[in-house]
Formats: sequence, C-alpha cells, structure tokens
Amino acid sequence: MSTINSERELPSRTSILVAAARAFGSRDPDLGVRNPDLLADKLIGSEELALINDHPLSKALMQDYAEASEIPAVAFFVSLMILRTRFIDEALERALENGANQIVILGAGFDSRPYRFRDALKGCRVMEVDGRSTQKYKKDRASKVLGQAPPNLTYVTVDFDTDDLAAALVMAGFRERQRSFFIWEGVSMYLSAASVRRTLQTISSLSAAGSSVVLDYANSLGINLTKQSTAGPVGLPASWGEPWIFGVPGTTGEPFFRELGFDPGTPVSMNNPEVMKRFAVRHDGTTYAAHVMKRVMAEAAAARANVDRVTAESSSLLETQKALAAAGGVYWLTELTVLDTAQP
Repeated sequence: MSTINSERELPSRTSILVAAARAFGSRDPDLGVRNPDLLADKLIGSEELALINDHPLSKALMQDYAEASEIPAVAFFVSLMILRTRFIDEALERALENGANQIVILGAGFDSRPYRFRDALKGCRVMEVDGRSTQKYKKDRASKVLGQAPPNLTYVTVDFDTDDLAAALVMAGFRERQRSFFIWEGVSMYLSAASVRRTLQTISSLSAAGSSVVLDYANSLGINLTKQSTAGPVGLPASWGEPWIFGVPGTTGEPFFRELGFDPGTPVSMNNPEVMKRFAVRHDGTTYAAHVMKRVMAEAAAARANVDRVTAESSSLLETQKALAAAGGVYWLTELTVLDTAQP
C-alpha cells in the first residue's frame, strides 16, 4: 500500500480500500468464501469510507450485502482480497510452524494480523513498517477500535524510496540472521525499481537462510496495461495519484528474484481460475462472484457482437487479450525463500 497524502496527515487511499474490501468480504454468510479478516470491519468506519468515496466499495459497505455483491467493481476487488488474504495467512501459519520468530509487515497499512494472530505470535517479535502518515492514522484507529496493541508489536517508520530499511529494522530490535517472515502486500507495484530491489536485498541480507517473504506483484505487461487504462490499476480511480509503476521483468519474475538471493517458489497468477477454486469456493461448489463475472463477460461479448467492423481500438484489445493469455496473467502472488549464500 503506498503512503501518500502526507501533507494532510492522511493514510493512503489504497490502504483504506484494501481494508474496506476485506471488511466487505468478511460479511459473506458462506464460510467457504468469507474473508478471514473479521477485524477489518472495525478498522474501517464512516470517516475512512469518506476518504474513498469515489470508489463503489465506499457505498457498498453501507448497502445490503447481497445487493452490493452484484456490483462488478465491488465483486472483482473483494474477490482479489479474499485470495490475497487467505494466501498470505496460510504462508504466515506455515512460517510459524517452520520456526520463524520475527514477523515483519512491510507497508502494513491497515493490516490486522498482529491482532488476529495475537496468540500464535506471542513468542515472536512483530514489526509493522510503513510511512509516517499512514502508520500514525492506523495506530490511532487501531487503538480506538481494537484496544491496546499486542506487547510484542513494534512500529517502524520508513519511506521505502528514501530511508535505510535495514538500519531502521535493526534499530527497532530486528535480530540479524534469525529465521524471519516478511509480508509485503500491496506495495511493490507502487515503488520504483530501485526501491523494490533495495528492499528485497535488505530482506535477503538480514535474514537467515530459509526465511521468507510473501508478496503480490505485477509484471511489466501489467504495468504497460495500467498505463493504457483511464481507470487506473485494478479499477483504482486515477485521481488518487497512486499509480502502479513497477513490474518485474518477464512473466513471473523468477530470474529477477533469484538474482536478489531468493528461491522464487511457485508464483500463482490471480488470473488463474484454479486459484479461485483453492481459496474461494462456496458450499454449492461455485466460486466467489462467479455469476457476476459471467454476466460481465456475456455483456462484453454482446457489445463486441454489435460492432459492425473491427476498429483499431478493438484490434488493439485483441492483441492485448492475446498477450494476457500468453503471459498467464499480470498480477501474481508468491512466497520467496532466502537462499543459503554459503552453499555453492
């Protein structure tokens, strides 16, 4: 989540939007697709929703759940957050089972995991890293609605573009060469390539071999596509001024991650229907918002059928669709593992 609006001491709007999507998804009556972040609904109130009033989710949380779930822009973003939240929660639980005793949430935004996983994290050092404005707002809001912060939670203020992340972590108590787990959710695409490289190099150099970082990211095709869209990335209003600017080279970025000292794991495309089947299946066997997406696709197909001739625009769209199919998607999730550099 990017950290803008510092001059007004406000959090980034994307950080609010992500929490709003989690809050909305947590209201689903079906456990198979319910977002597990049940605290998001407490973190996001009317004042927070007012800051994202030009996105449909701001009003969706005030509407009947079933009715608002039919809105494509709502269903699309909420489904992404269900996948992302469950994927990262699973990775966190796995890291704890494998002995990680330091948990660092980079660009934490309104992440509630230090509270949601309070009992499981009791024996760990937990750090939330974020920009000053977003972090201050989140701390005040969490204190108001969630109560006292867990005693093992430390807040670290960092600007990823200008500050020394390694120095800030060590000064805050991070212990080098220990088994650690990093969450870097909704951040990398908003940073410069240099900042992304520097952050990943910091993680690999500070952490013990076998430590890991779970993250979502775009590839270069995804960045090019967002530049062509007037709606901004994944439907974000362009007026927010929080554009996606970084995408890993290639399709999944595996060589990029290896170069920086990581085993890239098995990246999963958010465009892959199998991911929905893994994380968001209702009791009746359908995936979250499947009927909404089917309706949108049918409407798009009908609109194309009404076009008498192929225009330059539709030809360009066709080429884009071909590129997307070849790439397998533009938005990915993976868990990177720090390699043992002492090994040949």
